[in-house]
Amino acid sequence: MKNNIKPLVMTALFAAITCVLSIISIPLPFSPVPFTLSLLAVFLSGSFLSPLWAFLSQTVYILIGIAGVPVFSGFRAGFAVIIGPTGGFLIAYPFMALITALFVKYFKKINGFFLPLAGMVAALFICYAFGTAMYCVYAKVSVAAALPAVVLPFIPFDCVKALIAAALRLAVAKRTEKANRT
Repeated sequence: MKNNIKPLVMTALFAAITCVLSIISIPLPFSPVPFTLSLLAVFLSGSFLSPLWAFLSQTVYILIGIAGVPVFSGFRAGFAVIIGPTGGFLIAYPFMALITALFVKYFKKINGFFLPLAGMVAALFICYAFGTAMYCVYAKVSVAAALPAVVLPFIPFDCVKALIAAALRLAVAKRTEKANRT
């Protein structure tokens, strides 16, 4: 029983971190997608949880929002957000956390920074693909019209979030390794 409690608590913790970092948003005049720190939380959940628990942490976050708790950007909630212009990005979160966690799990012994970072960048492609597809359906626009509105302006900021998450993961891993040796 004791072995099951830690992953449950950590999963709940990362769902809560995502809730907090997602509601803090800056609306952008040129895009229906606001600037948030939610991807930082997604990357961190993938960095510190196993693939299954990382996936579940983001699924829990989405279910909390669908249930009516205002945890989506701008204190929004409900199923309407999931089927709205930003819904594809939200739907991508569990898969992003899963991909990040898989990279961390299978490549952590090779390189403590760059391969997990590569996993986060791969996860960004999933985010952009899901988000662009949903936006295109919702707004009835082409991919060429959607990219400048919902992807291109966010790439530099999302890459910075990935760099921060990779650096935090590496710092915690080094501290944990050092603590385990003593």
